[in-house]
Amino acid sequence: MKVSIGCRVAVYAAAVIALSASARADFITGYGWVSTDAVVGSATEASLALATCSHGTAACVPGNADVSFTTTGISFTPPGLVSGTIADWLASSAFALNSLVDSAPASPLSPTMWEFFGNTQVTGTPGSPQSFTIQHDDGVTFVVNGQTVVDAPGPTGPVITTRTYTGGASLDAPFLLIYAECCRGDAVLATSLVGPGTAPPPPGVPEPSSIVLLGSTLLGIGALARKRYSRAA
Repeated sequence: MKVSIGCRVAVYAAAVIALSASARADFITGYGWVSTDAVVGSATEASLALATCSHGTAACVPGNADVSFTTTGISFTPPGLVSGTIADWLASSAFALNSLVDSAPASPLSPTMWEFFGNTQVTGTPGSPQSFTIQHDDGVTFVVNGQTVVDAPGPTGPVITTRTYTGGASLDAPFLLIYAECCRGDAVLATSLVGPGTAPPPPGVPEPSSIVLLGSTLLGIGALARKRYSRAA
């Protein structure tokens, strides 16, 4: 069966819109390692490099992570904030965990080390800095664009820490968050990172308005092609 030019363009436009919409990548990558209480007592980037970080036998690197995933937000609040197992804690996420790999679901959450990194939008200015709030138990270190915003690596009960980033506005500021759960007890981690609705799309992916405009243009071309085709016939 012969397919008209207009139909081909319409199908192509729909495919482009669908592909562009689904191509918006998660802007947070997470890794987790079963560790030791001695390591997770200091939730800093340097502690990941310790020779005893992963299972007490190696540095924590992506290649030996017990858990990995991508997501669009960080909010782990298990019922009663009880640490439980790694699987229990992951299941408490308010955001979907995509491409999840969990090789130790039954392992106790305590002691574990966690690393989250990605890019976020910062709306503050040096004169009116952006505030970030992190609820955590236990330690956490949070770095935005090279600036340490939260430095609370030691064990603690559930607390809410609010600090400000003074580096000015950015549409694509890299961030790193290190979280540690040790000594059993409670386990909560929730942040006020800018959500995916305002996070910039990955390079090469047009904004939604551009996608709609592209689709409308292609459909318009299809209508014009159909008109010319019918006249020629």
